Amino acid sequence: MGVSVEGKFARYYDLFFDGILKSIRQKQLEIIKKYQCKNIIDLGCGTGAQARLLSSHGYKVTGVDASPQMLQVAHQKNKYQTRYILGDITTELLPNEQFDCALISLVLHPNDMSIIQRILTQAKRLTQNQGIIIITDYDTGSHFKGMIANNVIRIIESCANPTHRKNYFEFMQQGGLEKIIAKKKHTLLETYLFYQGAIKICVVQ
Repeated sequence: MGVSVEGKFARYYDLFFDGILKSIRQKQLEIIKKYQCKNIIDLGCGTGAQARLLSSHGYKVTGVDASPQMLQVAHQKNKYQTRYILGDITTELLPNEQFDCALISLVLHPNDMSIIQRILTQAKRLTQNQGIIIITDYDTGSHFKGMIANNVIRIIESCANPTHRKNYFEFMQQGGLEKIIAKKKHTLLETYLFYQGAIKICVVQ
């Protein structure tokens, strides 16, 4: 199996994205506090930046990712009791209802609709006992600043591999995160906007 584009740049991922995602990660922490979650699974955890933030606040966190390169960085930076698992987040890696919160951060848009459904199904299975799912991804944006942010994102995503790029554009053609969530019949609890809605957090059950 070849190394993914994300895997090739795993060592530089946090350097590039930490500033952009800092406020989003902080908001996810606030949401987890609000819903009194204790045991969290981060599906598609990448280099573990969100998992580290949560672990530093005393939460029990399990991170799952399919990229060995990303998890290698996560392990190197792990100063807390964070468990990392190498595996496919669309499969039943762990037993049902183990967690009261599942995180899915910027993971859906590189995938086609069938895989998105499988990811959401696994998140639901793992949090069935009234747990929440916090999903962060691209949305359509609004106003001038939102359109600028969308254009910047579009340029970045256009540099991805052909499959990733195709799925991103389909994701946006479907209306972005909130409309896709609505089609999947999850109960939407609340939303938070970043960069004038170009990135959105949806809290669902």
